[in-house]
Amino acid sequence: MKPAFHLLADAGLMVAFGTLLFRAVVLDQAMPRLLMASLVLALAGAVGWLIAQAAAFGGDAMTVLTGTRFGHVLAAQAVLVALAVVVGGRLGTVLAGISLAAAAARGHGAAMEDSGGLMLCAALHLLAAGAWLGSLPALAVALAAGEIAVARRYFRLGIVAVVALVATAGWQGWALGGGLAGLIGTGYGAMLGLKAALLVVLVILAWVNRYRLVPALPEARPMLLGIIGLEIGLGLGALTAAVVLAGMPPGMHAQPWWPFAWRPDGFAFADPDLRREVVGGLTLCVLAVALVVGGWWRRWLWLGVPVALWLGVPHLDLLLVPAYPTSFWQEPDPPTPASIARGEHVYVEHCASCHGAGKQGDGPAGKTLAFPPADLTAEHLWDHSDGELFWWLTAGMAGPDGQPVMPGFAARLDEADRWAVIDAIRATNPYRPAEAAAGHHHH
Repeated sequence: MKPAFHLLADAGLMVAFGTLLFRAVVLDQAMPRLLMASLVLALAGAVGWLIAQAAAFGGDAMTVLTGTRFGHVLAAQAVLVALAVVVGGRLGTVLAGISLAAAAARGHGAAMEDSGGLMLCAALHLLAAGAWLGSLPALAVALAAGEIAVARRYFRLGIVAVVALVATAGWQGWALGGGLAGLIGTGYGAMLGLKAALLVVLVILAWVNRYRLVPALPEARPMLLGIIGLEIGLGLGALTAAVVLAGMPPGMHAQPWWPFAWRPDGFAFADPDLRREVVGGLTLCVLAVALVVGGWWRRWLWLGVPVALWLGVPHLDLLLVPAYPTSFWQEPDPPTPASIARGEHVYVEHCASCHGAGKQGDGPAGKTLAFPPADLTAEHLWDHSDGELFWWLTAGMAGPDGQPVMPGFAARLDEADRWAVIDAIRATNPYRPAEAAAGHHHH
């Protein structure tokens, strides 16, 4: 029940702020029913959420309310939104905005170190959502009452809110999602993708409203009201996705499962010759985009698009390297003397026969293989991520001819043993970088 009450509370706060902002900036018209409905939603959701949270903690609601940050924030939000609706006007708008923005203090960012930037971004995101999506019911009420001119004034506010919403959504998504790997390879990233898709549809509908239907008013009023109703439904869907995300571990804290055979890598920029080739390819691709844009004014420019892409895209394969499902995994914990000792024990039992007691690839069993085992004391060990080493220990390794040259150990070693082996081989490699010697993860 917690997600349902969370959704009710946040939806009520957004509509309360959006309605008060609409009255302060767009149309000074009393909307008591809408404001009262938003207040009831916010307070009912807050009370239900508090009770459900107390049940999950195995305690009573008063203890959670007075003894946890969650309770403090929820109580402050309830008081502020109630005052906002009673006071009204610009002061009420400010109070409702503070109540809505305070939700950032109970989000993922608030639980992290150095979370100031994320919390500020989350607060701005909430305010932008309230200013746009939260004000749509007020816009619908005004249009239904025959206030046609209000649509043009409203969309000035809407454009600012949309830009802020999209910008803050992008920054939060990239940071909490864990970058490209987390966005693609985690459940959190998939839910972010669903929320982003809903926002894209909402932006498209807002564009249709502003540039197609508003100029056609009053004849287009029924269609405009219908699309606003659709926007409210999609906005509720995006808010539902946000509530679900609040209950999931962020992608930045998960091990992403990479689904592709290749992954991006910037190694080519370290070599002057490769860098020139890659920059040339990127320049041609940027030119192709510029030609697409220019083609809206001079259609003949589109003829250059396939040529620029044909010349530029082949050079971009230098930005890709082979990938494995665990390529972006990182060791869960820093290496310790105990994990290194455990890894040495496992190595002697399962790996030394091929890689040798000194890890130089000269074990007796390795001499019978078509391809010699890797020298684990070589410097190139550090060219491979933790996730790549983990995958080879898990699933094995194939040689240049595609035939297996190293068995996988998933059936014989648990994950902790495989990570311990990685600790052991990294600890004894003479080329280990300073950050690895200090016990930091290898990326």
